[in-house]
Amino acid sequence: MEPGADSDLDREAEQGRARVERVLTEELGAVDTPEAANQVAGRIERLAAGTTEAERGDRAAQQPVGPATAVETVAAAHEGPDCTAAVLTETAAQVVAQTTDAQKAAQAAESVLPPGERAPTPQAQRGRRLLREAMLRRMGPLQRLDTRIFLAVNQLPHPPGANVVADLITLVTTGGWIWLLGLAVARVAGVEHGRVAFRLAAPTVIGATSAVEWPIKALFRRQRPFIDVVRALVIGRRPDGWSFPSGHTAAAFSGAWIASTVWPRRAPLFFGLAATVGFSRIYVGAHYPGDVLAGATLGMVIAEAIRRPIRRFVH
Repeated sequence: MEPGADSDLDREAEQGRARVERVLTEELGAVDTPEAANQVAGRIERLAAGTTEAERGDRAAQQPVGPATAVETVAAAHEGPDCTAAVLTETAAQVVAQTTDAQKAAQAAESVLPPGERAPTPQAQRGRRLLREAMLRRMGPLQRLDTRIFLAVNQLPHPPGANVVADLITLVTTGGWIWLLGLAVARVAGVEHGRVAFRLAAPTVIGATSAVEWPIKALFRRQRPFIDVVRALVIGRRPDGWSFPSGHTAAAFSGAWIASTVWPRRAPLFFGLAATVGFSRIYVGAHYPGDVLAGATLGMVIAEAIRRPIRRFVH
């Protein structure tokens, strides 16, 4: 690659992100009444009907143009509510496409449609609020409750210090390694049953985390209706956290489950730590409460399924 080629590619990617942001901002600003928002929501449902996340993502990945050109082409081909619906649907498809450009599309979406109430312009903020309410009215009771809890958490005060802590929790709990490190320290320090806890946790935490992060998430992506992805975009869930269930939470609760079987009196402490991880995933806008609940349940179930056959060999 010639000198300067990397910087040219980075500049082009940033320009593409800005182009997607501009189109999204303009289209949200055009939604100025509840009636218009309801029309857009109805058209989104029709555009997204009959396909899954994986199908629409694969289709977007096969396009010969990048996300910015794809979104601009869709915007030029439609007008009114049809245009807004088409732009949001195409943006969601670009975000879940398995391409190197998907991250820039996700960044553009999060800039215009972040968790909480922020938006680039007052008009876009108004349109986003109207469209969000229209989407919520079209959800089933349980999905609506799940989303409203997510919104309530994300509308809490987010002081810089709390954001730093939440991001740090995300970083150190990725993959469940922090549980293994803690138990390894307990083992080296000579804590009673520390050796047993570590030998149980190593295969169970790794196994539970791996199962959730790969086959289970991949299976759900293949099956999840694409309309759920578009709804998540409008609601403000962070695009890089759309995978179901929450892998961080699964890792945390698998570790808490194993530790509690060894030290049952400390179970409230272990599960309190795991619950903090789950809450942080909602707080940063990465997962719905339902994702966290599913991750916690799967983490414990898979951990116990692995623990039972190996416990007789661990001393």
